[in-house]
Amino acid sequence: MKNLKVACLLLLAPLLLCSVSTSPVTADEKPPGVKRVRFYTAPAEGGDTRLYFEPGDYHTAGSPALSADGQKLAFDGRASQNGERFQDGKIMVTNADGSGLKAIGSGVMPSWSPQGNRIAFSQISPSGVAIMHADGSLRNLIEEGGWGAQWSPDGRKIAYSVSSSGKANIRIYDLIEETKTDLFPEGESPYNSLFWNMSWSPDSNWLCFKGLKASDNTYDVATVNVAGMQAGYKVHYNNKQAPYADFAWHPQGDKIVFAAGASPRQFLQFNPAEDKAPEPLAIKVNGTIIGDICFTPDGQSLLFNVSGTGE
Repeated sequence: MKNLKVACLLLLAPLLLCSVSTSPVTADEKPPGVKRVRFYTAPAEGGDTRLYFEPGDYHTAGSPALSADGQKLAFDGRASQNGERFQDGKIMVTNADGSGLKAIGSGVMPSWSPQGNRIAFSQISPSGVAIMHADGSLRNLIEEGGWGAQWSPDGRKIAYSVSSSGKANIRIYDLIEETKTDLFPEGESPYNSLFWNMSWSPDSNWLCFKGLKASDNTYDVATVNVAGMQAGYKVHYNNKQAPYADFAWHPQGDKIVFAAGASPRQFLQFNPAEDKAPEPLAIKVNGTIIGDICFTPDGQSLLFNVSGTGE
């Protein structure tokens, strides 16, 4: 009988081990080979990357935005590995050291107010641009149908895209005067579509954006003065292949970085005051550059998202 019990235990051991190895694991215990999005930093002039932040259970994450004091990071995220889709996107906020990660509400593409106490964002349903407090409370819809809200560095204005009669425009909402002004005269916008994540110049006088041209269906990266197209408008990059729609404007004002290309995607940089084509920014990364990007407030580093299985 004793020998029979030993034999039974030997037969059962592999089954018990199999049962343990296939048990569900927590977010912290997931194997390192899982493909997901992580945020990295690199020197502003290019070079090697460093892992900055892994956004918890949110395997899809983008639109990083650091508060002006560098103490908080906001981004949008969703648990795509669990079947969450774009409409499930949430505004996430964490301390700059990666602690205290929390979802503060539905939405995408967060943009901090200069004081860091409010966030402009794009509301998914109903679609529109809105403002809320940094804890997710007191959500206020600015304009239904608007998209890609970006708060100006001077704190006075919010820029976003609107569409009317098949043309796209950039609209400026003045928070002090409560007025709305379009940058392209009515009927004169050269674009069928204007895309999300525009970037303000540090003096709050210009915007950098991506647009789909109505004339030939090519894509522009351009800058426009917030006083209107007549006050200044310049195309810096044009291509049949769409660049990524996110832009980082250096705090000193002399450099804009964006991503272009498909396989592999790479970062390009240009000085908006010069008549020179964007040049590659050499950044070594282990993974695939997605294209969502911002500068750290001191201008020393770039923060961006990368898809891959690890460092």
